[in-house]
Amino acid sequence: MFILEEIKDVLDSNSKLSDEIRDNLYSLIHIFRKKYPEIKLDNLISKLKTLEIIKSNKFVNKRVSKYNFVTNILEFNIDEINKGYDMKHVMMFSLLEIITNNGFQTGFNKNNKFEALNAGYTEILTNNLVGNESHIEYLQDEVITTNMIALMIGNDVIFNAYFNNDTDLLVNSLINEGVEI
Repeated sequence: MFILEEIKDVLDSNSKLSDEIRDNLYSLIHIFRKKYPEIKLDNLISKLKTLEIIKSNKFVNKRVSKYNFVTNILEFNIDEINKGYDMKHVMMFSLLEIITNNGFQTGFNKNNKFEALNAGYTEILTNNLVGNESHIEYLQDEVITTNMIALMIGNDVIFNAYFNNDTDLLVNSLINEGVEI
């Protein structure tokens, strides 16, 4: 429980976030922590201190949300949001990107080599954590592909590679299953 108190304090100290955003982030972090208490949140705590959330448009960002770990800015494309996305879902997806970012890569997406697979797994986790109450399906092709790969190498391998930023674990498991990389 101490970690959640620390996160609450860090969120409250970030003057770049509104009270509503702080409360929403805390609620989502609480959901994540309850489901995955073993996952370290040190990177998240560090990022939350200076996280900034901005609005953009389709000319700046084509996706509904985009996290830039270099600037620690989370962008929301207002044009996309207005199409009816479930914002709780979108925010959890973005939060997972922040949680799994180590300053060099997000999840196992190293140098954009596994970007689609990483996005698919992030979407699977997001669906498991908060669902999707929108009529808009998000990254369905990536989810299907990720599920097929998880059947091949095991969900535990993908989970560990994702939360430990271990691209080598993912690559070696794929090679062991006969996939040429």
